[in-house]
Amino acid sequence: MLQRFITASVILAALVSCSPSRTCITSVADLPLKTTKLPSESWSAVPLRANARYLLYGANTEAERRKRLGDYYHVRWDDADPQSHVRLVMYYTQARTAGKVLSRSVDFPAPRKPAFDRKAEFFFAGPDRLRNGDILSWKIDLLVDGKLKDSRHSFVWE
Repeated sequence: MLQRFITASVILAALVSCSPSRTCITSVADLPLKTTKLPSESWSAVPLRANARYLLYGANTEAERRKRLGDYYHVRWDDADPQSHVRLVMYYTQARTAGKVLSRSVDFPAPRKPAFDRKAEFFFAGPDRLRNGDILSWKIDLLVDGKLKDSRHSFVWE
């Protein structure tokens, strides 16, 4: 009986000590919207259909729907220190910018309400996307108080 209690205590301590305790990017989801027509209702297209419905919600005319066509990037990150200033910077190249690296950023000023899992979105739609084309490659940096903590990039990023 004592052996089981010790084993259970060791397992519980290991689980508690494995909890995330650093600020880092957990995932980047690239969800493009390339057409105003909803994907088929097959099981394999359910996530794409849900995303398209979400992005096209409230667009009543075909012109409004066309303005929403583009590339949408959803970034999830763990926030271990809400007392520090955090900036997510996305560097990207587009089809018609001749390889020029452009950037956008989102700031999360300190202090923030405590929450470990945070989300940010970068989207490229409307006239800018029509003029410069699709996103070809990207890199996202997570900066905490100006220092690089984590980075993710597409497989074609140099």
